[in-house]
Amino acid sequence: MKKSLFAIAAATAFAGAAQAQSSVSVYGIYDGGFSHTKTDETSSSNVKLGAQGGGFTGGESASSRIGFRGTEDLGKGLTANFNLELGFNAGTGEVTTATSSNTANTTGATQGSDTGIRTAIVGLGSKEFGTIQMGRQLTGIHAIVAGDVWGGNNMAGDMTYSDIKATSYGAANTVSGRVHSVATRSSNMFTYVSPTIMGLTLRGDVGNTTSTALNTNGYASTPGIQFSIKGAYATYNYGAFTVKAGTVSVASNEALSTGVAFAGTRTTINAANAMYRDKGLTVQYTFATNKTENAVTSVYTSGVRAQKLSASYQLGAIMPFVQYGVGNTQGARSLSAANTSTEDSAVQVGVEYSLSKRTNLYAAYGKSDRKVVNSSAKTEVTDTAVGIRHTF
Repeated sequence: MKKSLFAIAAATAFAGAAQAQSSVSVYGIYDGGFSHTKTDETSSSNVKLGAQGGGFTGGESASSRIGFRGTEDLGKGLTANFNLELGFNAGTGEVTTATSSNTANTTGATQGSDTGIRTAIVGLGSKEFGTIQMGRQLTGIHAIVAGDVWGGNNMAGDMTYSDIKATSYGAANTVSGRVHSVATRSSNMFTYVSPTIMGLTLRGDVGNTTSTALNTNGYASTPGIQFSIKGAYATYNYGAFTVKAGTVSVASNEALSTGVAFAGTRTTINAANAMYRDKGLTVQYTFATNKTENAVTSVYTSGVRAQKLSASYQLGAIMPFVQYGVGNTQGARSLSAANTSTEDSAVQVGVEYSLSKRTNLYAAYGKSDRKVVNSSAKTEVTDTAVGIRHTF
């Protein structure tokens, strides 16, 4: 009897020790509140048109999400990890879906997923050699462009992150104001993140949705949408200062028939920011460019240039913030093409109040302006929002 009890106790202890070496956690953000959007547009003939709307849809400070992440200690400094994250609509609770493909994006949308999946990766980590991850995830350029002052919000007024929604009536322009629109996320991507050495961390992204390489010779027989991404990034920390820089190249096409030669676009995005953070104060400058060209002929298609200065200050439970930026976009360089060059500006101000470490109240105002050069055509978008954001 004593031997049986001892065996059970030993087995229980062993199971507990084995379980302690791995962990799975549930996390997420729920951002609910009221928002109001107003769009004022003026045509090239100086005729005005407006639209507005709002409701308790939430999601202005951050996109709501729920995720599952886990790690397992494999010993000798090696770990296995996974992360699965779904987006959902704060106003309805429905899983967020989008009409854009979850493998490619040639339309300038936000590269959402038809199934609502934001992240789906598995990988290995080593204290000595770094981390590798495979699957669907945010690209390295995203963190640079979003910034660290109210980064990743969904309001107008963030020059490097917001998408200025101009129609054909106002400042018509096929160029997306969101400078990293085709490189927000990527499916089927391999990522390597180095260990931090003397404050320097390196990252590389590479992905391809097909079994053949994307090149100027095209695809001999591969049908459907092809998409490839290559990116390199660096982060350097020195005391209160942090500098980030990166470049990414994205090539993609619309759906092709079997045997049709590749004919698509290549977008190159370069971005960098510098941040000072100390004693509650954060000041950051961000600069980014986006150039799109024909992937076969290298003929220029469009370009975006954007920069912003951001600041926030944590004073007890209160954190006010402000962002201001300017930029421009340009369409195809052709003497016969219509004038599509624009001058853009954006401003965003707001305040957060911390009820706890996980729950914040916020109020924010954002405005984005787009004006066609040498024309009266323009578009102004204003967003006003109040809400509550809970992190779990």
